[in-house]
Order: sequence, then C-alpha cells, then structure tokens
Amino acid sequence: MRTHVIVGGGLAGAKAAQALREEGFDGRIVLFAAEPHRPYERPPLSKGYLLGSDELDSVYVHPESWYAEHDVDLRTGVRVTAIDPAGRAVTADGQALGYDKLLLATGALPRRLDLDGDIYYLRTIED
Repeated sequence: MRTHVIVGGGLAGAKAAQALREEGFDGRIVLFAAEPHRPYERPPLSKGYLLGSDELDSVYVHPESWYAEHDVDLRTGVRVTAIDPAGRAVTADGQALGYDKLLLATGALPRRLDLDGDIYYLRTIED
C-alpha cells in the first residue's frame, strides 16, 4: 500500500490530506502534528476566539471525526525527529515509518523582537 506522510499539523497539512482523498488517493495517509491538538487555523485565534465571541471548535480545520472518516492516521503530540530521504523514512517516537511521498508542511515560528517591555506572542491555542 502506498503511504503519504505529512509532517505538520496546521492548515496546510490538513488541507493536503483532504486534497489527497478528494483526488482519489486510497493509500495510507499519516499526518504528524507536534501539538496535542488536531490541525487548526492560526488567524482565528487572534480574532473571534481571543475576543471570546467564537468557540474553540471554530478554529479547527476539520471536525474531530473527519480524520477517522477519511482514513487519515492523525498523530497529535508527535514530533518527527529525523528524515531519511535516501531510505524514504521518517522517525517519530523512536519508530521509523517508511513513505512513498513526503510533504513537509511545518509552517514557521514567529520572529522574536529584541525590545524591552511586555511582548506577547500568539501562535498556539495555549498562548
């Protein structure tokens, strides 16, 4: 069975898994998300959710049941620690997982400012 591995549990990773299924890919999809949450969109965190006018569920890309319903192996709280392109494998939780295709959708980190005073960064649900 062909395996597509997606590293990155944000909007891009979730939408890539969705596109694979919509385009007819019927092989194995494994999506690694380092955060303990299913994929969510970051912009809504600083809008309705932060203001208290939207529920937390409004930030998620798909309902919780979507991943099982579409046979996507979502591994939350799991960080990929190594990639072996020659061996076509990733390592996570000390286990190697082979792949046919690999998508790196890890996003970016906020640029830290070297300023005095209280500076707050909003990147995750916990923030």
